[in-house]
Amino acid sequence: SSGINAEYGRVAELQEREARNQRRQLAAGKKRVTYRAAQHAQKLEDQAAERARREAEEAERKERLDKLAATVAVDAPYDPLRVLSYTESSVSKVRPPDYSPTNRLFSMVGYEDSVIQRDMRVKVEVALRNAGLINTDYGRSVLSSIAPPANPRPDMVSTVFKRDDT
Repeated sequence: SSGINAEYGRVAELQEREARNQRRQLAAGKKRVTYRAAQHAQKLEDQAAERARREAEEAERKERLDKLAATVAVDAPYDPLRVLSYTESSVSKVRPPDYSPTNRLFSMVGYEDSVIQRDMRVKVEVALRNAGLINTDYGRSVLSSIAPPANPRPDMVSTVFKRDDT
């Protein structure tokens, strides 16, 4: 009978040790559950804040786009016949050109002769040519000493033909 009592004592001790172990694990589990619940609540809170931030950014972006769209919006009256009408370009191609003496036949790209004749260098060159002195040293020195009517722009001055006598 003492062997059975000893066996019961050992079993009771094992059961008590197991119960203590379970209580310890239960306490640790409760701590872990509360920690995980707090983490989950923080995660949900962060997600809600991020969602609110994104919605605010999207609303601000939409507002900026609406302002931009308002600045470039087409302000033309509704006119379906306008689509079928001729354009100014197509009408001008069909219209006969105006060949009056006051209008030029071709567009001008250079200088008019009246502008060229106002230049003193041209007048002197014609006089030297008529006198037969255009190809002499004197004619060349006279032509090179006459200043142009307007000084050339600084970016138009070339250093290609300048001599460096230093």
